[in-house]
Amino acid sequence: MVIRGITMNIIESIDNYGMECGNKIAHIYRDNKLTYKELKEGSDALAYYIIEQFKDDKTPIIVYGHKKSEMLISFLACVKAGHAYVPIDSSLPDVRVRDIIEGCNAKLILSIENLNIPCEEITIKNLDEINYIFKQYAGKISNYNYMVKLEEPYYIIYTSGSTGKPKGVQITLSNLQSFIKWGLSICNLDKDRNYVFMNQAPFSFDLSVMDLYLSLA
Repeated sequence: MVIRGITMNIIESIDNYGMECGNKIAHIYRDNKLTYKELKEGSDALAYYIIEQFKDDKTPIIVYGHKKSEMLISFLACVKAGHAYVPIDSSLPDVRVRDIIEGCNAKLILSIENLNIPCEEITIKNLDEINYIFKQYAGKISNYNYMVKLEEPYYIIYTSGSTGKPKGVQITLSNLQSFIKWGLSICNLDKDRNYVFMNQAPFSFDLSVMDLYLSLA
């Protein structure tokens, strides 16, 4: 895939921005700004932890929260470590959150917002613990050999469950690459301008993918 003249996948492209123009803003949430450098370094550190703790387990990882920048860092960390991520918005009813947790067989939950549902036999890392991981593993660089492969699930978004229990829809890295390539081709964005994408849909809703990945790419 070619993104702005460089042949690489979306993960490598974001990391490349982190190295070449690290001070550029990748995400804004309220008064907080996340640079591409912080996105790369934070996701590298968290990915290193995930690989260290869950090296032989490729089950999906739940990322629970709303719009904070740590959500993006967690998404990238999961896929750098070879795991699909399952975004769950904190506005969802507890019964639906519980159904998704039970349905995806996750062994790890990255809880950016407070999760008040008991989860037996699942490791839960809250935001304070995640921030500690950022510091503990600072300077670590993720190994792309562990990264999600083209035909492996990149993320899993669950349906509304209006006709029963929510069902997970798996999107591979290849699917995402094709979508980004199509999106960039029709948007005709000038790489030298600083565009701002408005993200209205929660990350657990598929419409958010266009806002998130077209802006980061």
